[in-house]
Parts: sequence; structure tokens; C-alpha cells
Amino acid sequence: MNGDRAIGLERRDGHDVGRDPRGMTAEELTELGHVRMNAQKALRLRCIDCSGASAAAVRACALVRCPAWPFRMGSSPWRPPASEAQLAQARTLAARRAVAAKIQPSRRCSGATEGVAATTLPARHDVAVARLKTALATKVRP
Repeated sequence: MNGDRAIGLERRDGHDVGRDPRGMTAEELTELGHVRMNAQKALRLRCIDCSGASAAAVRACALVRCPAWPFRMGSSPWRPPASEAQLAQARTLAARRAVAAKIQPSRRCSGATEGVAATTLPARHDVAVARLKTALATKVRP
């Protein structure tokens, strides 16, 4: 076995077999080239790999008996639709984030802040914080 393969393989009965990833550390998985992702994304990437790196071929896949086929578009068809309460909560959160983004000073430096200590707040910071507190207190809705 060579370097990278030695991390992911073990010897059993004189043959190389893949280690159980549940017993591996995150560092070992990263060293093998894996990145942290959810199972939906992993299945989607597997389908893209299977189809020759073509998203259009994944969409048109006719291998309906493949276990990954229902998940090929990157979502689970088995997940129940969101309830009205969940949708309302998502809308409220999105509205709060939109309000916060409008009144929060930009994080991108325009050169005007060069040489200024990192802890210095812009002059309008107090006004922005007050607006944010008011918006959150009134539970802004779309």
C-alpha cells in the first residue's frame, strides 16, 4: 500500500479492504481528499460522476432502479413538505435577515478605513443597532 491508500485501507486475509469510515477521524478523511458534506450532496455528486460530469445527463438519467436515482437532483423525495408553521418561521427569519443586512454597515473595506483600529465602530453604528433592535422587536414580516 502507498501513502494515501494506507490511510483508507486495511489488510484482511491478505487483501486490501476499505476501512470503516465510522472509525476514522475527520483528519484522516480530509487527508484522503474527502470534504464534509451531507448525504444528499454526496449522492448528487455521485450521479454527476456516473453520468460523465454532465448535469443534463443526471436530469435525463433513465436508470430508474438505481438506489440513488430518486436523490439525483440533490433533494429527498421522501422528505415531507414543510408545514405552514415552518414556512412562516422561514419567512420571518428571512425578513429579519433582510432588515439586518440593510442597516448593518458593509463588511467590505473601501479603503476609507485603512489605518483605523479594528475595534473602531462607524459613527452611525448606534443608529444601526437601534434600528435592528426596533425591527426585531416588531417582528418584521414580508
